[in-house]
Amino acid sequence: MSTLPFINNGNKSNTGSSHLPGRLTALIVSILVALASGTPYLYGVYSPQFVKQVGLTTSDSATISLATNLGSGVGGLPGGLIIDHFGPQKSILLGSVCIFIGYFAMHKIYEAKYDNLLIICLAMVLAGFGSITSYFATLKASQSNFPKHRGAAGAFPVSAYGFAATIFSIISATYFKGNSGGLLEFLSIFCGSMTFLGSFFIHIYLDHHDDREMDPEMSSPEFVSSPSPNYYNIESASSRSPRIEEEISLLRSISFWGIGQRTPRESISLQESEANNIVESLRNENVPKQQQEEQSKDSNKSWLNLISVPEFLQKENGRIFAIHYYIVSLASGIGQMYIYSVGFIVTAQYYYGKNKIENLTTENHRFSLQTLQALQVSVISIASFSGRLFSGFLSDYIYKKWHIQRLWIVPVTLVFLALGQYLTIQNVNDLHLVTLASALIGGSYGLIFGTYPAVIADRFGTRSFSTSWGLVCTGPLITLWILNKSFGKLYDANSDSDTGICYLGNGCYQGAFELSLVLCGMTFVVTLLLIYIQRKQ
Repeated sequence: MSTLPFINNGNKSNTGSSHLPGRLTALIVSILVALASGTPYLYGVYSPQFVKQVGLTTSDSATISLATNLGSGVGGLPGGLIIDHFGPQKSILLGSVCIFIGYFAMHKIYEAKYDNLLIICLAMVLAGFGSITSYFATLKASQSNFPKHRGAAGAFPVSAYGFAATIFSIISATYFKGNSGGLLEFLSIFCGSMTFLGSFFIHIYLDHHDDREMDPEMSSPEFVSSPSPNYYNIESASSRSPRIEEEISLLRSISFWGIGQRTPRESISLQESEANNIVESLRNENVPKQQQEEQSKDSNKSWLNLISVPEFLQKENGRIFAIHYYIVSLASGIGQMYIYSVGFIVTAQYYYGKNKIENLTTENHRFSLQTLQALQVSVISIASFSGRLFSGFLSDYIYKKWHIQRLWIVPVTLVFLALGQYLTIQNVNDLHLVTLASALIGGSYGLIFGTYPAVIADRFGTRSFSTSWGLVCTGPLITLWILNKSFGKLYDANSDSDTGICYLGNGCYQGAFELSLVLCGMTFVVTLLLIYIQRKQ
C-alpha cells in the first residue's frame, strides 16, 4: 500500500490513472515552486537592517510589510482570475518575472540607500503578487489533479510555502550575515529562476468531473447548487474545446468577483451547442427583422440574468462566505503581524537593558542579532510548515472517517494562537520564550492556512478555487494594517532617538499584542458560531 492516499487508486476515476505520472510530476514540481514562492515571510529577517540602511522608521517598515501583504493578499484576486483563465503554467511564468523584478529592485534600493517609500512598496507589491500567483497556481493544480484527496494533495505545496522561510533564513544566516543587499539579490535570481523553470512542468489533467464534496453537516438541498435553466447540459468535460473550457472557467472565476453565477457541474456538449446555433440561424432567416430584434433583446436579458448574482452571495452562501472571510481575516492577520514584526521583537529583547553608548559603536551586536532574527524566522517557518502539512491530512481524516466538519480544527488552533499572543505580552526579556511564542504562532498560522483551502474547495468547488481562495486571502490586509500600524507607532514612540533602538523589551510593543489577543478571542467565538450554524443546516 502506498504511503500517499491519492496514489493508491482502486478507482480509476479517483486519480485518472492514465495521467498519474504527469499528475505526480506536477505535484512534485509544485512543491519546489511553492518553496520558491514563500519568501514574503522572510521579511522579518532583513527588515530591521533594511530600514536602517535606507533611513526609514519602524512605522515605515510596517507600511512595507503591508505592501507585501497587499501584493500577496489583494493581488490574489487578479492572480486567481489569471490562473483560472490561463492555467497554472502561464500564471507561474508571470509570477517568476514579478518575483525577479521585485527583489532585484529591492536589492538596488538597498545598495543605493534610496529612501523613497512609494518605490519600495511598489517593489514589494510586485514580489508579493508574483509569489502568491505562483503559489495559488500550484495549489489549484494539486487539488484539481487529486480531487478525492484535496486536503492531502494541497498540503504539500501549502507546507512548502510555509517552510520556505526556514530554508532561506538558514541561507541568510550562513552566507549573507550582515549583507541584506546580497540576500535580496540572491532571492531575485534564485526564486525567479526556480519558478520560471517549474512553470513548464505544472499542468492540470482534466479527465474527471469537478466532484464537489459537500460537508456531511451541510448536505441539505439548500446547500446544493441547482442548475440554471439558462445552461445546457454537458456530456463530458473532455468534449469541450480548449477555448470553450477557458470561457467557462473564466465565467466561473468572474462569478466570485460578484459579476457572474457559477455554472453547475452539468454543462453543454460542444456538438449540441453547435447544432443549436445552426438551427437558430436557419430559423432567423425566415423570421421578420422586428421579431429578430425582440428575440435578441430577450437573449441579452437572459444573459444578464445569468451573470447578475454570484452563487456565493445567494441565500445562505453569502452569509457563510462572509463568516469564513471574517475568520481568515482576523486569524491570519494576527499571525502575519507577528511574522512581519518578529525582527523588531528580537531586537527589543536583545538590547533590553544594554548600554546605549556601546550600541552606537559596536558592530558585533549586529551580526549576532541577525542570527537570532534568522533563528526566529526559522522557528516560525518550521512550525508553519508542520502545521500546514499536519492539518491537510488531519482535515481529510476527520472529514472522511469521523464525518465532522474540517472547521473544528480552527477553534483549537485559535487557542494556541492566543497563548502565543499572551506569552509575547508577558515576556519582558527572555529569548527562549520568544522562541516558544514563535513556535505557537507559526504553528497556528500554518494550521489555519493548511485547513482552510480544503474548506473553501469543499464549499465552492475547485474550478474557480484560485479566485475564491484569492478573495478570502484579501481579508487579512485590513487586520494586518491595523495591528502593524499599532506596533510601529508604539515601537517608534519607545525607541531611542540616537540609536533608533527600543530598550524596553516587551514594553516596546505590548499594546499591539493586547489588541491582537482580543481579536483572537472574538474570532474563536465566531468560529464556534459558524460550526453551530452549519451543523443545524
